[in-house]
Amino acid sequence: MVLVLVVAWAVAGVFTLRSAVADSHALIHPQTPSVLDRPPGGMLSASINTLVIGKDARVGETRSRADTILIMRTDPGSGRIKYLSIPRDTRVNHPVRGPEKINASFFFGGQIGVIRAVKRHTGLSIHHIMVVNYRSFPRLVEELGGVTVNNPTELTNCPYPGGRTVSFPKGSVDLDGDRALEFARVRKCDSDFARALRQQALIAAMKNKVISLPSLPFAPWRGASVTRTIATDMGAFDLVKFGWLQARLDQTSEDRIVLTGTPQLIGSQSFVVPDPDANEREVAQFIS
Repeated sequence: MVLVLVVAWAVAGVFTLRSAVADSHALIHPQTPSVLDRPPGGMLSASINTLVIGKDARVGETRSRADTILIMRTDPGSGRIKYLSIPRDTRVNHPVRGPEKINASFFFGGQIGVIRAVKRHTGLSIHHIMVVNYRSFPRLVEELGGVTVNNPTELTNCPYPGGRTVSFPKGSVDLDGDRALEFARVRKCDSDFARALRQQALIAAMKNKVISLPSLPFAPWRGASVTRTIATDMGAFDLVKFGWLQARLDQTSEDRIVLTGTPQLIGSQSFVVPDPDANEREVAQFIS
């Protein structure tokens, strides 16, 4: 009887996830897979780089910029997951447009543009992509029942869009959907670098919530709810493997890396000007 119930649970979970994947694939540009790199092997045996984008449109604009740019590396060989964040204001050179912020690559070129920009800037292969729309982000967190995040730095009365301020204590913080969005977006009190670390902490908290032991019976359905709020090229079975790796692989604070640079005002725009030597060392640490 128990075996029958387990099989029924697994079958129902797979069908639920497949339906969600169809919705997610519909949000991927038809040409996006052509600029992704071929994985060096199966997800359960090879090191895979997944580009995670959080997109957000400004008031009055129909196209979005990449507010979060992060590469997640799952490495079964070392038993670890690593994050590499690229500050949104990082100054890069586009082959046609010239110097610009890397987040503009999504505004002008969409999924294809940001993949190419990240590959040019880091020299890394990108095997998969996930795009999260910040408009749907609160619902995603609510689907998980909220999350508990380990906030690396205290924030007090930080200016936030809409003419208000937000605050978050250092340490363990419980977040509902709206508060999680504030946590991911606020940046006026510190820097792009600090915000990137907060975003990495938030992604880690969401991952832990999906794969926690109490959530295990609901994992396929929660995974499907998450999948419906994102755009990704991954198929259903790759997503199952991806979830399995999230549960099996370790992560430490040393595995959360942010590409460094110097904040500068150039013309009327604020940029993060990269340090090529430091960035080379940081990328090497990421793939080591």
